[in-house]
Parts: sequence; structure tokens; C-alpha cells
Amino acid sequence: MYKIKIIENKNSFLEHIKITNDLTNLESLIYPNLGASIQKLNVKQVTIIDGIHNKTNPLETYKNRYNSSLLFPFPNRIENGKYSFKNEDYQLICNEADLNNALHGHVFNKAFTIDTITQTENHAKITLSYNYNGNDTGFPFPYQLIVTYTFSENNITIHFNVLNTGKKPFPFGIGWHPYFCYTTLQNCILDFESSEKYLLSDKMIPLHKIPLKFSVPIKLNKPTLDDCFITKSPKVSLQTDLYDVTINYDQTHNQNYLQVYTPENNKSIAIEPMTCAPNIFNLKDGLLKLNPNEEFNLNINIAYALKSE
Repeated sequence: MYKIKIIENKNSFLEHIKITNDLTNLESLIYPNLGASIQKLNVKQVTIIDGIHNKTNPLETYKNRYNSSLLFPFPNRIENGKYSFKNEDYQLICNEADLNNALHGHVFNKAFTIDTITQTENHAKITLSYNYNGNDTGFPFPYQLIVTYTFSENNITIHFNVLNTGKKPFPFGIGWHPYFCYTTLQNCILDFESSEKYLLSDKMIPLHKIPLKFSVPIKLNKPTLDDCFITKSPKVSLQTDLYDVTINYDQTHNQNYLQVYTPENNKSIAIEPMTCAPNIFNLKDGLLKLNPNEEFNLNINIAYALKSE
């Protein structure tokens, strides 16, 4: 039986929703006031998704690492925070100070409302929403973003529903920024279908596509990846020493995009499915547009299996 409980905290940012299942020994945490991000996935004491729940300074960790952030209306970076749309120029806040870029959209630190909670023997479902009135001059386009997490046996689905509530069309992309834990990097294998990635500038902005100089699957030996790959299918899998995980995300174009980052001195790897490339408002590779009163839907599905099972 799945159980869902809201855990209060004197710091409202750290209030969270706790999802458990005693039969499968599952525990997961979602933080509504940190952009509705999932900050824990443990199954039988195996940590799959690395979040902020056990960190000494959790809010500083989240600020620096964007653990499991929902990335909207753009993932990754917008160079210098500048872009043009429909012959109008816009300036986003540059929250990546050292490179002077706008980073990871602007819902990652927003407070979502808990709309519905469903708990049954076979699944748990939590729906959260954020209504934006267009008050940021860098993105003056009102919208509603509804995110639904559905937990079932060895599976989590994240459903995004975006509604343009304004009077003008707007550009966008969506991504997700989870970190997956491992014990030994040398025992990890990353698999996806790709033959190209982006050559990046010193500001981590794509310049052009280049062929891969290595074959996939990748046996990870050292933390050297910080790349965006153009993938031929919306699927990526990671094999670790304790579990395997597969991520499927809806295919919205002929091309799909995947950011992979292996941080130094950390026992986790960021695997970020995206509907578009970095610097999307300028590069336009995978750019989506939503007209007034139109909706966009996307599913990201995470299937996992423990090696001990």
C-alpha cells in the first residue's frame, strides 16, 4: 500500500511530500516549494536519485546543483540571457554569474500548489501546479504548468502539462535535471543512441554539431562528461553496481536531446532528458512554440531494477 504524507518544516522551502510503500520498501520525497522537485528515491535502502534531503546545507546544495530541477521554459543555458522572439528583444536574469548566462529556466525555485493526492495499493499520484502571470520582463508570457508524479512498482512517471494562459505565443523547451547515484564509477555503463554532440564554447554554449569520438554504450571511467548529445531515440539507460535505470521521454521531433554531466568528487551522474538543445531561444534546435490557449504534454518515465532482485 502506498502512503503519502505532507511533512512540515519551519523553513517552508524544506516542506515536502513523503511517499512510502512498506511492501516494496520505497521512500521518495517531493519538495513543492523547490519547484516541485523530487529529492529522494530510495528502494530497499538503495539510493537511486540523489537529492538534498541528507545534505548539511540542503538549500545551498540545491542552489549549486539543481538536484532534480524541472527545467522550464528552457533547460540548460541562454547565452548572456538574451534572445529575440517575434521581432522583440528580451533579457533574462543571468543566474550563472561566472559565465553570465541564464540557467535552467525559472520554475526550479518556485512554490507549487499541491492540487491532488491519490494513494492506493498499486500506485501513488501527486499533482502540483504553478501559475505564472508573466511579470518577469525577460519572459513576459503567462502560463500554467501542471506536474503529476505517478509511482507504481519499479516505475515513476513525470507528466508535464503546459497551458498558454496569455494572449501571445511563446517559445519554450522542457528538461529534467536528476542525479543518479553510484558506488563505483568504473562499474557504470551509460547507453543511448547517438552519433553527434555539440561542440561548446568556453561559456558552455553550443557552437555546432560534431561527430562522437567514442562509441556508445559508454563505460564510465572518470568524471569527464559535460555534454549535450543529439540522440536518435528518446531513451537512455544507466547500469550501476546496485541498480539499472531506464529513462524514456516523449519524442517531440525527429531529434532528441540529452545532457550528461559527471561532477568531480561526487558519487552521482546527472542524466538530463531535454526537448531541445542548450541556448534554445537563440540556437532554435528543438525550439517549441505554444499559442494562446494551447496545451503541451510530455511524459518522462523512469523504470528501475535493483541488481539484488
